[in-house]
Amino acid sequence: MPKVTRFTLSIAHINDTHSHFEPTPVSLSVKGQEKRVYATSGGFARIKTVATQFRENAEREGNAFLFLHAGDCFQGTLYYNLFKGDANAKLLNMLDLDAMALGNHELDLGNAAVSKFLDHISFPLLAGNWDVSQEIQNKPCPLKGKPLLYDFDTQEQCAKVLVKTFGDHQVAIFGVSIDKMAQIAMPDADTPFLESKMVVLNTIAYIRDTLGINNIVLLSHLGYDQDLKMAEEVEGLSVVVGGHSHVLQGDFSNIGQGNAEPYGRKINNTLVVQAGCHALAIGKLDVTLNSDGSVLSHTGDNYLMLGRGLALDASWDVALDEHDFDAAKLYLAEQSNVLHCRGNKDVKALLNTEYRPAVLAMRSDVVTMLSDSLRHIRVPDEKGPSQIAPLVCEGLLYSANIRGHGVDFAIHNAGGVRVSLEAGKLTAADVAGRLLPFAIDLMVYEPTGAQVKAALEGAINNATNNGVEGTGNGSFPYTAGLRYTYECNMPEGQRITQLQYQLVSGEWRDIELEKTYRAVSSAYTSQGKEGYDALKNLVTQPVSIGVILSDSFIEYARANDNLRAPKDTLQHYVPCAELK
Repeated sequence: MPKVTRFTLSIAHINDTHSHFEPTPVSLSVKGQEKRVYATSGGFARIKTVATQFRENAEREGNAFLFLHAGDCFQGTLYYNLFKGDANAKLLNMLDLDAMALGNHELDLGNAAVSKFLDHISFPLLAGNWDVSQEIQNKPCPLKGKPLLYDFDTQEQCAKVLVKTFGDHQVAIFGVSIDKMAQIAMPDADTPFLESKMVVLNTIAYIRDTLGINNIVLLSHLGYDQDLKMAEEVEGLSVVVGGHSHVLQGDFSNIGQGNAEPYGRKINNTLVVQAGCHALAIGKLDVTLNSDGSVLSHTGDNYLMLGRGLALDASWDVALDEHDFDAAKLYLAEQSNVLHCRGNKDVKALLNTEYRPAVLAMRSDVVTMLSDSLRHIRVPDEKGPSQIAPLVCEGLLYSANIRGHGVDFAIHNAGGVRVSLEAGKLTAADVAGRLLPFAIDLMVYEPTGAQVKAALEGAINNATNNGVEGTGNGSFPYTAGLRYTYECNMPEGQRITQLQYQLVSGEWRDIELEKTYRAVSSAYTSQGKEGYDALKNLVTQPVSIGVILSDSFIEYARANDNLRAPKDTLQHYVPCAELK
């Protein structure tokens, strides 16, 4: 009989889980009910259950099966703040992943965190455009030579490739991460990231010409638009499984989660898929490939994984009456993109015994009261600037100075603050899990006045795309003990027209450009990321004060019985359209 060359590959996929190990409340609309209902979706225990079912179904149908994670498992919740990569390693191991891509948030704390993660995981970490070949010897936590790191192969000039064999067929899998990793994360300087498209082209050629494999899966942490562009511009990829941009493909309008992006975008002969974020959903793709690796046909969708409970509010304080509950359950059970499932008992047990008790303790720890709601916005608008970010900066200043660092002022990027806050109790969990979820060290550093001035302008230019191609508005600077005026219609390099710092006495003085000051920021900002480039050239390197962002604000909040929005946020930024 002639040899069958086409075959069907089933791929389960998740991305950007960000330590969301527990189910998350989601608001859903149900046909026939005026009010929206709340259910809990996702979480690692349910992912384990569903992925196991997908694997068993594929085996029963005679299909090949892969379970892939497209990166960014670090950060996001109290679990990461408390346990860093340890909880992720143990819980991801329980999911039985075939591979995971390296995300940018895996590098928020530098290479050492990735090195330790690699020592505890049981699946390959794909980072094909990460060149660790010139890593400095004798590092405490090296990357070079780690068997589960599929980095850039300098000999072949392409990504290291994971090959899976399914009977007569082979699938080659490799991964790439964002090109601008050094701009938005903290990889060590001796381990650069190479241009992803070059690596993808070289790797496809290697897989086809040297390995003789046509079925090629790219596990990407480039972002959805870049994945689509890669599919359009590069020939030879069968499937791109993506992450980074949190795109939930599929039509969820049936439950009020309207999304016009179809599941499985086919461009030329390549399929692109992505599964949202925060472990809310899991994707399942069944793709039949021709002998040349091109897509013949495909089916699949993203699925929300719901539990048994329903309520009328996210806190579960208001229950549905019996009739509405039964009607809602029946409606949801009929939806093809909703799965009702019980979470895996082993995953639940690990969470409940090793990690959840510490999280629950933080949820009951009230650190202060808020008399009023506090608004957060990145770039000031017609209502004004953020009311929270300046308080976060006050916290940085407080934590540094009670430890005797004699800091003059604090600077923090707006993107490091994540939410507005409602009036009432503020718990440690609110701070570490929602307000400041990025577990990043605070650093004391010594810039000159000229460097401070240039860093502020660079950060605002970056946030507003004023004369530069910015990386996002999260770089906008907020301060404590420092005030400035930014005029966007001035020539580049001259847009900070006033710059002053505050003495302990309360007096304001002009910053002297040649003088050196002591400042405190996150490790991210102090190392010159996203527009703060002027801080890359400090005479002495920033020094950690041994406190992370959330702990700093918790310290500051405990010392203030009632936090209020500052009367003067000390920022003087006027949008260009309003300048005369």
